[in-house]
Amino acid sequence: MKIRSAFLAVVISLLLGNTNPVFAEDPTPSPTAPTAISRVDQVAFIQGKYNPIFDAEYARIMAVKKKHSVDSYILLNIDIILKDYNEVRRVIDASMLSATSDLDAMDSYADEETGEFQVTITNLEQLANSRTTITCVKAKKSKKVSGAKPKCPAGYKKK
Repeated sequence: MKIRSAFLAVVISLLLGNTNPVFAEDPTPSPTAPTAISRVDQVAFIQGKYNPIFDAEYARIMAVKKKHSVDSYILLNIDIILKDYNEVRRVIDASMLSATSDLDAMDSYADEETGEFQVTITNLEQLANSRTTITCVKAKKSKKVSGAKPKCPAGYKKK
C-alpha cells in the first residue's frame, strides 16, 4: 500500500509538478512574415521543428529504460511516460495529416508538450540516478533489490 501511495505521488509530481504559465502571443502578424504559405510547407516546417526534439526525448527515455531494466519502479514510471508520449505523437501526426486541423494550434501544442516532456524526462533521470540495485544472497538463492536505500530482506545478506 505504501508503494502504491509513493508511486502515485511520484507520478503526480512528474506530470503536474513543473508546469509553467502560458502567455498568449501578439495576434498581429509581423510585416516581414510571408502571407501565403501553403499548408504542405507549414506541415513540413512544424514536423522539421519538432520531430528531432521528440526523437531526442524518446532516446533519453529509452536510455533510462535500458540502464534500469531490472528496477520495476522505474520501468513503471517509464511505461506511464511512454503512453503519454505515444498519445501526444499520435495526436500531432493525425492533425498534420488532417486537411482541416488548425496548424497554429498544433504548433503550440507540440511546443508545450516538448517542454513538458523535457521536464518530465529530467525528473525521471534524477529519480533513476537516485536509485541503486543490490544483490542479496541466501544459500543458493539470489535477489536483486532496488531503491533509494535498498536493504536485503530478512535472512539474506548483501553480496
